[in-house]
Amino acid sequence: MEDAVRPSQQAAKAMFGRGYRTWAKLSETACSDKQFERDCLSHLQSAFPNHPHFPQNLEVDNSFSNTIQVKGWTTWACSEEAHNLPSFQDEILFAVATDAPTPVVFTSDVRRSTTTLPEIFGLEGNHIPILMQAWTYILSARWAELIPGACVSQEIRTNQDFDAGSEMPGEDNPSITVNVGAVDQAAANWWTVILSADGGWNATIRNPNAKGGLLHSPWSTKFTSEQAFVILAEAGVASSAPGNTPTSAAAARRYLSDYCDFHGINDQSQAALTAALLIPVAKYHRRPIELALPRLPQQTHYEQKKQKAAPSTIEDPLQLDRLLTLSCNARGVKALLGSVFFEPDVHSNICGFWLQGSFTFLNAVKDPHALLRVLMKRDPELGFLWLGAFITGTHTPCLRAGRGASWSIDLSAAAWTGTYASFIQAPVPMMVPKKDTISRADECRLLYLAHEMNYTTPPLFPFAPFGSTALDDTAIEVREHVLCGRDHSFQYECFTWACKDRKMIEQGRGNASVMTIRPKNGQILDDDSIIVDYDDLDSEDENSEAVTRNIFTWLRGKDGFPVAEREIRAHEWIDNLDSDDDSPIEGDVQSTAGGHLHGWLIKTLTQRANSI
Repeated sequence: MEDAVRPSQQAAKAMFGRGYRTWAKLSETACSDKQFERDCLSHLQSAFPNHPHFPQNLEVDNSFSNTIQVKGWTTWACSEEAHNLPSFQDEILFAVATDAPTPVVFTSDVRRSTTTLPEIFGLEGNHIPILMQAWTYILSARWAELIPGACVSQEIRTNQDFDAGSEMPGEDNPSITVNVGAVDQAAANWWTVILSADGGWNATIRNPNAKGGLLHSPWSTKFTSEQAFVILAEAGVASSAPGNTPTSAAAARRYLSDYCDFHGINDQSQAALTAALLIPVAKYHRRPIELALPRLPQQTHYEQKKQKAAPSTIEDPLQLDRLLTLSCNARGVKALLGSVFFEPDVHSNICGFWLQGSFTFLNAVKDPHALLRVLMKRDPELGFLWLGAFITGTHTPCLRAGRGASWSIDLSAAAWTGTYASFIQAPVPMMVPKKDTISRADECRLLYLAHEMNYTTPPLFPFAPFGSTALDDTAIEVREHVLCGRDHSFQYECFTWACKDRKMIEQGRGNASVMTIRPKNGQILDDDSIIVDYDDLDSEDENSEAVTRNIFTWLRGKDGFPVAEREIRAHEWIDNLDSDDDSPIEGDVQSTAGGHLHGWLIKTLTQRANSI
């Protein structure tokens, strides 16, 4: 007898093989493209032009003791005619301050270091930890210019009173010399300060509810190193003594650019920026960032190494603001990283086998550089985020979430970045005449677009429900819009910031009327040339069970299950909900009692909202 929910063994095995082959094929193409990482880094200059950016005079919420938030609203339109399906808004919160700096450790212990640098940098990639520290300052200084009440303080130091390491240099603990080239005293002082382990600068904002009254910028770090840093500046440049004013974001970018031009390492600066952008995600996971100690070349003349192929900083100031704003949405960044494991036409009841096959291949990739390349190849527009995740070590919890089908979904972040993150984003086509059924996926989409009570939150998981529903068994709002003779699509209209004095600043209207869904790489037919390892195929598919139970709870939590779905309701994947009504479905009424389905969904929503 055919199971009403669970796929057949043959279908499960085929889906496992599809997941495995998809990533195996991606690995082949990623390994053959020698310029791939640099191409992904080049996207930083123009990535996500529809992403909102912090305006001046934001209204800050300092009611929490461990963070400060700013907020805005994403406006969605669901139809070209507003009277058909009116627009609605989602509130989005950005964390612009944190209770403590993120620990960053420079270590020689390879067992502790989580650094994975692209092989394109070779042995000269060791500037990245230093450059990341420079970017933490630049982002924090720009943050202080944008967020009301935020400020940067900076000490005045010289090499004579500089102590950057957790221990002073000696025979067993030599110093690391950082040659910054021919620079003035202000630049040399800035490099001395940002490589100081004992707090040469701070980016803070006052919060009366915080312990000590101060919170820190999202990129603030508590930096320690096994070895001290000594700044070497070449003579011959007119010196300008640094004053009491902290280095501005623009000046810091100029110092960074000069350093990268001097060493010919512009693309390393871009890689370091990706790492700095992921610091709030590391903080979100309460993870220290442990980087390998820089091993810099001993030579001091680099004129022949100068490289102009890639800019060392973000040339458009507005683009830097977009990336800074993106970085303050750690949950959104995590959702974007997780989206690479979403496959649009894989349904909830078989998604676990897709993930099993995918991670059977990914788990077998022991070289972290190869693993990084294949993840970047899945969605190259998001590739630089994966690079930052591997440098900071935040890829580990992201992979764990992917393996367990537990990554979060952020539809606003998906819209701003053109990312296909959930089945709910797909348009609902016009109904074919005389058709008397609708796919359950389209049924979910119309319920969400109608935005009636109980359907104002999208499904938690990205995979669509399987099968179809008779139109007579659907909710009134679904039938109404199925029969209206129009297409329905999920359209991004604009983002509106809450600013001081109850002012609202709108961004993006007219620039991105329809949400762009970017296809993912890896769409392949059966490829017999790829040998699939089926040893890890597990017929007890807990991921598919959890996702299926959740989507049917979301779909049927309000009105219950139609009689036609009695076998689904009675299935062991669905029937073990926390409900007092365990009676079987009987009779010819349209739907069955929902029991405590919606209470279970609310409990699940709360658990997911409070989880990492």
